[in-house]
Amino acid sequence: MPCGANSKPAREEPPGCIRLIIVLAGLLLGQAVLYGPSLIGSKLLLPLDILGEPGVYLPPRPDGTYLEPRNLFLSDILYLFEPARRFAVSEFHAGRLPQWGPDNFAGVPFIWPKFSPLLALQYAFASPVALAWSWALAAVVAGLGAYRFFRRLLAVSFWPAAIGAWCYPLTAFFIFWQGYPTGVAVYWLPWILLAIAETARATHRAAPVALSLTTGLVAVSGQLDVAALALLVSGVFALWCLYDAYPRQWLQPAARKAALTLAAGFGLGLLLAAPYILPFLDYAQTSARMERRFGGEEDHPPVGLAALPQVVLPDLYGSVQSGSFRLANYNEMESSAAAYCGVLATLLVAPVACCSRRHRKINGFFVLIFFLALGWSLNIPGLVHLMRLPGLNMFPHRRLAFAAAFALLSMMVIGLEVLWQGPLRRRGWFGLPPALLAALGLWCGYRIFFLPEPVDTQLAAAILNGKPLPWVRDLAEVRQVQSWFVRHYAAAAGWCGVGLLGWWLLWSGRFWQWHGKPFLAVALVGDLLWFGYGRNAQCDPALYFPPLPALAEVARADPGRVIGCQCLPANLAALCGLRDIRGYDGMDPKRLTELLMSAADPQSAVIPLAQTQWLIPRVTITPEGTLRLPPVLDFLDVRYVIFRGLPPDNARPAFQSPDYWVMVNSNALGRVFVPRRVEMVTEDSLRLAKLAAADFDPREVAYVERPVHLPGPANGSARILEEAPTRIIVAANMETPGLVVLTDRWDAGWRAYVNGRRVPILRTNHAIRGVLLPAGVSRLEFRYTPASFTWGLGLAGLAAVVLLAWNLFAARRCAPR
Repeated sequence: MPCGANSKPAREEPPGCIRLIIVLAGLLLGQAVLYGPSLIGSKLLLPLDILGEPGVYLPPRPDGTYLEPRNLFLSDILYLFEPARRFAVSEFHAGRLPQWGPDNFAGVPFIWPKFSPLLALQYAFASPVALAWSWALAAVVAGLGAYRFFRRLLAVSFWPAAIGAWCYPLTAFFIFWQGYPTGVAVYWLPWILLAIAETARATHRAAPVALSLTTGLVAVSGQLDVAALALLVSGVFALWCLYDAYPRQWLQPAARKAALTLAAGFGLGLLLAAPYILPFLDYAQTSARMERRFGGEEDHPPVGLAALPQVVLPDLYGSVQSGSFRLANYNEMESSAAAYCGVLATLLVAPVACCSRRHRKINGFFVLIFFLALGWSLNIPGLVHLMRLPGLNMFPHRRLAFAAAFALLSMMVIGLEVLWQGPLRRRGWFGLPPALLAALGLWCGYRIFFLPEPVDTQLAAAILNGKPLPWVRDLAEVRQVQSWFVRHYAAAAGWCGVGLLGWWLLWSGRFWQWHGKPFLAVALVGDLLWFGYGRNAQCDPALYFPPLPALAEVARADPGRVIGCQCLPANLAALCGLRDIRGYDGMDPKRLTELLMSAADPQSAVIPLAQTQWLIPRVTITPEGTLRLPPVLDFLDVRYVIFRGLPPDNARPAFQSPDYWVMVNSNALGRVFVPRRVEMVTEDSLRLAKLAAADFDPREVAYVERPVHLPGPANGSARILEEAPTRIIVAANMETPGLVVLTDRWDAGWRAYVNGRRVPILRTNHAIRGVLLPAGVSRLEFRYTPASFTWGLGLAGLAAVVLLAWNLFAARRCAPR
């Protein structure tokens, strides 16, 4: 039974399908206000201004200046997700499922959420205009799910549920993570919670099937660790539903049946998602970043109570946007600010939920979830220790702010329901929320005139002392930062004032006398629209990766991998038709990363989250004007090195265009080659030392990790005949038996066939592939058929059959006799 189903909701509801039209209209209007230019195609919902940063992609303007990016912290959308999306589009248009990405790291499994229906528009159309429509569709799905949850589970009337639905996709988590597939699983949160509640209470025969489907949708949508957090919240909610539906009856048959049904629903849903989960976990076992995280490394440590005010004042510590200054050492999207639902929602309407006796239990659950979700950010003792346990430490607990936001929003909806029912009876605690609003408003008013340091005086002093910061370079920018803080503190004080006015109207009863409901609805939505407006960059379509003449010439030249030298973040080369040996996918394949780091310049910056994204190779330009790279890059077929600016006098670029010049590494071995000798080296550190040695000659010797038997020095040749991302055909002509090396990354999912007969693939030179061939002409074929994906398909098929049988059985039992 829904919470409070014994209540009579207010009868101010529009009839029939008009309700759905109103909800949809409100959801689409919110998206149009925030992203209207991108929806009509006059702008693109991408932070393309980042491409104008020095060394990134675009040459400087004619006057020598560069574009000023609005928010550099959105760079992953360009550096990681847009290249991945474009690759997925090309594969789907070619009639293939994108499974293997050949453009970076010498090839890695493609772990972009390709099965997510919310991202279907993005990989159906190459045009980036599809991005805005895709995210608008996701917002509609999330909003409709929230509406259903509020109506069915909270049993509230139409308008409170509709207002809550309009607000949900406008909350801070969705604003901060807009454009990132990372958090797409959260869009399904209301749907899975509703399915859990109906399954636990057995209110509909199809509820277990709905639970399995929504579990699968959560799992395949977005980043798997965020999906795991959403499922963790769902599991806690399932326990609460069992407690609520069967109080003190946990050992009774009905309770046991409900628990087993919930477990089966979750389990079958995970099996449905197995084609996505199993390959992801398979690749994670080879990840340097996952290894460090399992060992206890934390990307974002807990903060403490200083994080709590950001739930109400998300810009308290500034912003990472241009024109502002971040006072904290962590960005907003990874903080408690992502739980923001609005000042009015949090301190005006949500507290009123405590006046609803029929919602007392679920209000307690929402309060519990709120503090559990913010436990990491608030550094709550005991809870943080639990989150640091092996296994649990793999999750980004700071991103649980989405659950805190949903809990707050649900209490806001309950509070609206109370207000919609009529005048309130005063409670003793009614003075607390206004007191908090007054305190916050006064504090913000104080900060308008006395800005926090270093914004108030220290930034200007640093400029005058000749010590500018990279993002605050002169006094004009200092004044811009100060103006930003004044404007946002004034706005926060204004919203606090509106909240105080709202409490006065409630106390005096004038809220109902003056028909304040529509004004409150506008204020709640307006609070979130003001917060979200302008936070996500919408840029001129002309900035969308315009062709670069020098790189276009490289793409037409002899095949070979590229590497940027202090320029061109790794994945961007793929958008020019090039393959960069570096890469960035949030994983960093350990063995290939170790190889690349051995060839890095000592001054190369290492970003823990993306070790090779900006890797600078050791480069030597000889007096004759030729290029020399470490031998590791020679056998990885790094043929082209890309530079920016003007070449030195002793350099002889093979290709050149404004701000770009490219040199050729004549020592690159090619994609396939035959070394003369093969040696076995089983110890990783010794093997890496041999490969990194300055006198290592990859033409002479290759290192493998298990015994091989060759009669003597090898002699032969090989070339690639045909290639697709998941299939490569090599023609080899061997004068003697020997090892043919393909300089693509070794992965357990690849199979090799010599003249149709399967043969083992040897891990060669620490991270790439080698196959032993006999003397003579051979046809060597590589196919990517990972067992994890095959098993995943089988498990998903089994789950689908079980769910179909379950649904048919339930329908037969419920059919009238």
